[in-house]
Amino acid sequence: MKKFDHIILLFIFLLVFGGCSSIKNELIPTANKGGYKVKVIKTKPKINSDELTIKGTVFDVKTGNPISYTILKVGCIEIHASSQGEYSYKTKNFKYDYFFIEVNSVGYKTIITNFLDLTNKNEVKIDFYLAEEDRPIIECEGVNYKLK
Repeated sequence: MKKFDHIILLFIFLLVFGGCSSIKNELIPTANKGGYKVKVIKTKPKINSDELTIKGTVFDVKTGNPISYTILKVGCIEIHASSQGEYSYKTKNFKYDYFFIEVNSVGYKTIITNFLDLTNKNEVKIDFYLAEEDRPIIECEGVNYKLK
């Protein structure tokens, strides 16, 4: 009977701790403890087939809660996420086949995707998961230093 109890406890332990890290295991990792998920949304061919929609949500990697007012950069283009962490951007297919996205939010580590290939795709969902910044934020308001 004791062996059976140990097996049940081991199963519960694996279930609890394995479930907590399930989000992290599905992510494409980045250098800053965060990551992202890419999903191509299958749609019917559009009349304007060179149009591309990139959309998704930005989340906290630990809590899974949306992060508000994040800035996403695709080359020189800035995309601003809403207060619910959602963003959407429509454009013509990019001139280059491969590009990357940089994601910034105050209090979180910046992440940069690997090069993404979105050729021949009409709509793509990319969810980002950011890790909290572990360095202190320094406020420089009202400070005026002169360097010599």
